[in-house]
Amino acid sequence: MLQLMINDQQLYIGDQAADTMLLNYLREQRGLVGTKEGCASGDCGACTVVMVSADPTLGLRYQQINSCITPLHALHGKQVITVEYLKQGQQLHPVQQAVVDKHGSQCGFCTPGFVMSLYALSRQAEAPEHPEEFLAGNLCRCTGYGPLIEAARDIAQQGAAVDHIQQKEVSVKQWMDECESLDGVNYWQPSSRKELAEVRAAHPKARWVAGATDLALEVTQQYKQIEQLIDLSAVNELKQITRIDGGWRIGAALNLDEVHQFMLQHYPSTHEIFSRLGSLTIRHRATLGGSLGNASPIGDIAPLLISLNGKVEVDDGKDIQLHAAEDYITGYRQTKLKDNQWISAVHLPDLAPETKHQIYKISKRYEDDITTVVLALSLSLDAQQRVSHCVIAAGGVAAKSVRLSQLEQGLVGKVFDLATLQQVQAMVPQYVTPIDDVRASAKYRVLLVQNLLKRFYLHCQQLPTRLAAHA
Repeated sequence: MLQLMINDQQLYIGDQAADTMLLNYLREQRGLVGTKEGCASGDCGACTVVMVSADPTLGLRYQQINSCITPLHALHGKQVITVEYLKQGQQLHPVQQAVVDKHGSQCGFCTPGFVMSLYALSRQAEAPEHPEEFLAGNLCRCTGYGPLIEAARDIAQQGAAVDHIQQKEVSVKQWMDECESLDGVNYWQPSSRKELAEVRAAHPKARWVAGATDLALEVTQQYKQIEQLIDLSAVNELKQITRIDGGWRIGAALNLDEVHQFMLQHYPSTHEIFSRLGSLTIRHRATLGGSLGNASPIGDIAPLLISLNGKVEVDDGKDIQLHAAEDYITGYRQTKLKDNQWISAVHLPDLAPETKHQIYKISKRYEDDITTVVLALSLSLDAQQRVSHCVIAAGGVAAKSVRLSQLEQGLVGKVFDLATLQQVQAMVPQYVTPIDDVRASAKYRVLLVQNLLKRFYLHCQQLPTRLAAHA
């Protein structure tokens, strides 16, 4: 049976469909209508609530999530805090008061979502360097961002206020520790590789789910019914980062925010792309495996993995296979994954100190937007400053993420100077043949690839100067 705490109520739920979204349950069955539906796709943040989960280091972790695309069953053993729970009697919560003091509410429709993102900010153990990032997943149609950013900075500076929610943390943590494994009907959450294989064998038509940031859109946008789901998020092997020979194994069900923190330390050139993968709210749920399983031609993860010579690990409970990142996706939303397999991890080799690596994303909106073109490049030079190794990968230019090997061949063995760059730029229209769509014309996408190649060239020319400045 599903065990869930909503605000301070412990619930035991046994009659919900596998594809019930948290937002619908809150509004229609609990009467908690402060949580709004705006886009039903995780873009606007009007549906934001705070998910509280057990954490071995922090005790409890507070993260804002989009309730419109979070399956209800995915909250098993967790607490959900809605905007109604912040206020005590006639006394506003300090976070709510900060929004009032800064005049941060206009028409008010988006305000509950902003408040909940700010509440998650207030509960962080350490004040983030850029507190405004907690608001990246919330849109305001009245353009009232200035006061809300001021409120975020004040909240981060003042630190967490002791409130009625924090006072009950001990009992909440005890309840979480006592929760039994999910025994769902048409929604399974196995906790081991062996159990996962057994559930899959018994329910071969069930859909895989981890963060559901893509899958849920079939329910909320296309109005499909998904009758059976197998949740990968409780399998420890899929949520760990381990050192392997010459690199790292990153579990496929680890959320992208945690992946981002790891990549900052070991692959810092990926920071911009991870900070622009949806929003922090999305990254609290989205996973590496979800992006690769979706196999979108405008996904950001596949080009990144290709550029880093990464591999995709797939498992069926008996045998583990590794696929080169450029080979794993075979066509438009098609992969090498078989029905009885799941994506278990990605493997990344260590980045050699002399390797120059960058990944660039172009989108209409800087944050929380899908890609127009993404270009990822990795390049090494020999002692004569000739290109000894090169990988160029792109998304948004074909039916799948692709490795542009023809452009690589135009660089390997040559001095990476302006003349070589221009020769490779001239090759782009021959080998990059995208389509026109609502995001961009084919001609514009070709121009973007050419210009991003030059951006990388300029980056490489400036690199020694920047390194010397930080030495």
